[in-house]
Amino acid sequence: MIDKIKGILDDLKFSAYKIVENKINSEEMFFIKKDLDMIRSKEIHNFKVTVYKDFVVEGLEYKGSSTFDIHPTMKEDEIKQLAIDNYFAAGFVKNQYYKIPNEVCENVNFKESTFSKKSLTEWMTLLVDALYKEDKFDNGGINSSEVFLNKTYKRIINSEGIDISYESYNGMIEFITYWTAEEEIELYKVITFSEYNPEYIEQVVKEMLFLSQKRAEAKETPNTGRYKVIFRNDSVRELLNYYTFNTSVEGVYNKVSSLILQDNVQGDEVEGDLISFDLDPYMSNSVKSMPYDNDGIILKKVRILDKGVFNKYHGDARHSFYLNVDATGIIENVIFEGGSKTLDEMKSSPYLELLSFSDFQLDSLTGDFGGEIRLAILFDGKNTKALTGGSVSGNIKSVQNNMYLSKDLQFAEGFIGPNAIEMFEIEIAGK
Repeated sequence: MIDKIKGILDDLKFSAYKIVENKINSEEMFFIKKDLDMIRSKEIHNFKVTVYKDFVVEGLEYKGSSTFDIHPTMKEDEIKQLAIDNYFAAGFVKNQYYKIPNEVCENVNFKESTFSKKSLTEWMTLLVDALYKEDKFDNGGINSSEVFLNKTYKRIINSEGIDISYESYNGMIEFITYWTAEEEIELYKVITFSEYNPEYIEQVVKEMLFLSQKRAEAKETPNTGRYKVIFRNDSVRELLNYYTFNTSVEGVYNKVSSLILQDNVQGDEVEGDLISFDLDPYMSNSVKSMPYDNDGIILKKVRILDKGVFNKYHGDARHSFYLNVDATGIIENVIFEGGSKTLDEMKSSPYLELLSFSDFQLDSLTGDFGGEIRLAILFDGKNTKALTGGSVSGNIKSVQNNMYLSKDLQFAEGFIGPNAIEMFEIEIAGK
């Protein structure tokens, strides 16, 4: 099929094109509490085609593009008409001209997943066992869950000579934990993985049951004021994503970021921890690990920030061309170095530990962050208590010269980095 598509596009003599083939075998299981509700297997085979059109308007060069899907059952005339229609549409997309990758490369040695050792069906039973191992309490447990495991073959071809392929595995578990005290509360969680690591799944479930219990016990809302705050879990990743985005070629080109190479990103006088991070396309157990990006660029580990200094741009071929820098390709795994304090050291003086939010967001342009607090732990110097309600707000640009990262690390969703961030004089809106 891919030869048919390639032949049609070559005959049409478009400016350029790219074909991404995906073959996916999937196993899915759905549970209500510990009872199996449904099991499903799927096979998906599709092609995503991008056609490019070079054109000039008033002396300015542009490269437009349009992407469409092709299914194996489509006839040749259907594919040809789709390609012609999308090539026409590409002429209305006025992207500044850029070159698409043309490096012809050999397939790289991508690490084989442990999931390749058995059938998907065999692994599903083991994943379910790991998921429910910590579900052993009378007052709480897993209310429902969905378990997915996919085997994917991907091939990328373009008109400039790139032709590469690789195989990968990705799993995902969605589950809802509950805990009953005076009333029942529920918390939702998604985890992803590319290796069989039952200890990781068990630990996440254990943490979610703990958070569910504390949330069920929490009655009071924090008082309005300024606190030493310890951010935990998902909010840490959201805060540090500020640096990932603002060092990207897309962020810089679109003027969302004003950073330039060798900038001291956190300022010239930093009292807290200096930030360092790498992008690593081969991170273990991450579904975001891959040897090539979708443009066919070979991906390699690269250091972006080094002790607060902006070391290298990162990102896709198009925006890298605009900035006249070498393209790293799109690498979605990020590794932040830990800081100078343990979590216990952060907790040695009064604090408000923010464990869970209804929603937590950071604006990459302004640096503003905030969210509604679902669960927090307040330590007043003598006693601790669980709180819920209220909100937190601040600006990372204002506090980045005096914040501390934990030595303790977390892993989740293609992220390795501090388990906690300590900030001072952070505004809490409460009762």
